[in-house]
Amino acid sequence: MTGAKSSPESAGSSSRFSIPRPLSHSSLTLYADCPQKYKFKYIDKIPERPRHFFSFGSSVHQALEFFYGVKAPPPPSLEEVLAHYREHWISAGYKDEAQEAEYFEEGRALLSRFYRKHVADFHVPFFVEYQFDIVVEGVPVTGKIDRIDRLGDGCLSILDYKTGKALAADRAQADAQLTMYQLACETLLGAEVGRLSFYHVPSLKEQVSQRHAQAQVSGLRGRIVSTAEAITQGMFEPKPDESKCRWCDYKPLCPVFKHQYHPQQQDLLLAQAPAPSAAKLDADLAGLIDEYGALADRIETLGEELELLRGRILERLDRQGYVRAFGQRYEAIREGRSRWEFSDKKKVLELLRASGLYESVLAPSAPKVEQLMADASLDADLRARLEELGSKTEAVDLRVRRL
Repeated sequence: MTGAKSSPESAGSSSRFSIPRPLSHSSLTLYADCPQKYKFKYIDKIPERPRHFFSFGSSVHQALEFFYGVKAPPPPSLEEVLAHYREHWISAGYKDEAQEAEYFEEGRALLSRFYRKHVADFHVPFFVEYQFDIVVEGVPVTGKIDRIDRLGDGCLSILDYKTGKALAADRAQADAQLTMYQLACETLLGAEVGRLSFYHVPSLKEQVSQRHAQAQVSGLRGRIVSTAEAITQGMFEPKPDESKCRWCDYKPLCPVFKHQYHPQQQDLLLAQAPAPSAAKLDADLAGLIDEYGALADRIETLGEELELLRGRILERLDRQGYVRAFGQRYEAIREGRSRWEFSDKKKVLELLRASGLYESVLAPSAPKVEQLMADASLDADLRARLEELGSKTEAVDLRVRRL
């Protein structure tokens, strides 16, 4: 299963915060590491260079999603999992073909080991790749959970795959990512979280924690609010750190390091940012626009379905010689009408004037002439001559009304 729902907290609330996008675990972490980098990425929208380890992790995650994404057992075969891995491999960020090939084979090997270990205990999860959107104290928060299982006592088990370096011994007990996932699931899914875990795919080891304490949840809530307040207030001071700044793509633009770079390097980075829009839509207006567009799409689709059904009903009525038919709750009525078109209105006018009937139509308009020709007392010769000047089309309406 997959799913995404909104938090009840969001109903009818207006936020005092102005943030460029919902906060996530990664964006909270980025702001804590360096508010200036957060600004470059999420407000200025200057893209970072792709990283091979992100591409590798995403490729493996997609294969695991495919493995657990079936609606009922059995699971896909190992060959199918590896084929999916190959077809959805992400190539961005590798320094060369040799490095990419090395990582590709590593991914194949670890997926094969994972499959052989877990195919015997395979079960269909409660959710796979669960996308959530909640509101915490007025702050929109979003994220995606790799896997959610139901435990025997009805509680939820949350699992997040890791494909990088080995995990710190107590990470599952303390990591705010799992705290956020616990908060989201208990807000949206109506069940208590009983188990939290990181699964380190390269080592096939799972690090498990019981549910995080309320103090951790409260701490996360406070961190979410304080981060949103700081962003709203425009607090984007840089936080230089040698180990982190060494690999930062934004160094040519950073106030701490920009003096070390040529202006041309700065211009190249800035050129990647999207052009500013003429007007920034507030969240409520953007939501209304999206809601309207979705409804318009539905109306268009329903109109096409309605026209298709209309044709099928009329065809059946014609075939059986009916002008009226009934369903359980509605009746359908076939209503025919004819219409005359006159290309040479001048000749029609002359003919009617010569016949002394001009005053009855006042002008040779098709509706007036149609009324005249519907009169059974019209002279047959005049009717025939009028018919020669026009062409008649038949139209059929279908009217449906509730019984």
